[in-house]
Order: sequence, then C-alpha cells, then structure tokens
Amino acid sequence: MKYLYLFIIYIAGLVVSSLGLALIIQSGLGVGPGDSVAVGLSMHFPITVGTVMIIAFVILLLINAWLEKKRPQFESLIPIIIRGRTVDIFLYGVLENVDYQVWWAQWGIFSLGLLATALGVALYLRTPFPRIPLDHFMMIMNEKTNQSKSSVRIFTESGMALIGFLLGAPVGFGTLIVALLLGPLIQWSFQLFRPVANMWSTPHQRSKSIQ
Repeated sequence: MKYLYLFIIYIAGLVVSSLGLALIIQSGLGVGPGDSVAVGLSMHFPITVGTVMIIAFVILLLINAWLEKKRPQFESLIPIIIRGRTVDIFLYGVLENVDYQVWWAQWGIFSLGLLATALGVALYLRTPFPRIPLDHFMMIMNEKTNQSKSSVRIFTESGMALIGFLLGAPVGFGTLIVALLLGPLIQWSFQLFRPVANMWSTPHQRSKSIQ
C-alpha cells in the first residue's frame, strides 16, 4: 500500500510539472530552456511538442546509460510517455484557447507555471520510481561534478536555451528567468518534500539525498 501511495505521488508530480511547462509556454513570455528545443523542432516538423519531447528523452536515455556505463533504463519510458502526452493534453487541449494578452495575466500564469514545474519535478524525484532522462541526466551531473542541483540545472538549461534560440523558438526574458530560477526552486522544493523520501528510503539514502 505504501508504494501505491508513492506511485500516486509520482504521477501527480509528473502531471503538475507538465502543467507548469505548458503554462510557461502559453504565457507568451518565452518558453523554458529545455522546452525551447522541443518547441523549436515542432515549428520545423509536423509533430507536437510532446512528441518531440518523447523522441528527445529516448535519445537522452541512451546517453545517460553511456555516461553511467550501465544498461539503458527502459523503465524510464513510463515517465517519458506520461510527460510527453500530458504536455500535449495541456497545450493542445485544456489551455489551447486560453488567451493571456494582458501583461499581469501573462506574468501571473508564467509565475504559476514556474512554481508548478519546480514543485512537480521535486515531488516526483523524491519517489523511488524512474526519472525522466533529463532530470536523471542532471542528477548524474550533480554526482559527477559535485555541484548543486541548481548549478547543474542552470548550466544545462542555458545551453538548451541557446539551441532553442537557434531553432527559432520564442526564447525571451521569461526563458532567462526560468534558466536562473527553476534550479534553485527545485532545490528548495526538493528539501520541502523530504517526508516523501522518508516513506521509502534508508537513513543512508536520506542523508545522501539532502546533499
């Protein structure tokens, strides 16, 4: 029963983070750095943003396996598919016809999206289930470089924002804000959801996850 609760928390974290990403995109203030690549590619090919994410995540899954010298974590296909499909549901369904042209509404939606993304990512990372390859990649870099999660995320997403810009994605002031603030917000949220990790981890794992 404990793992059923954790799995529900896991799914909730993925869905909340997908909603956050969609809100940031819909705000019109600039897409998130990681999403800028998917949005940019979707502008050049007849595929949805979520589909691009799924393809990119599968490639990154193989890169992670190479970095760790381990077998590919094919179980990560679960969060990959959930993330890609839920982002599309929000972008092309729930939020498709919502217009945020008033500046205060744009910033309100953007801020809500930023917070939802951070909370969702941190929440699902606190569970023992497979991670989305991008988040797992950042955890790998965190361990290999001994840098904080926020520093690794800022560096990684800044590089992705540059790629997105070159692809023609709407990279704007909001993109810079996401690149600078999402990492620290995830770091803060990660500590906030420590009780979730306490539901399943050993004392050694708990002390390691705090770093």
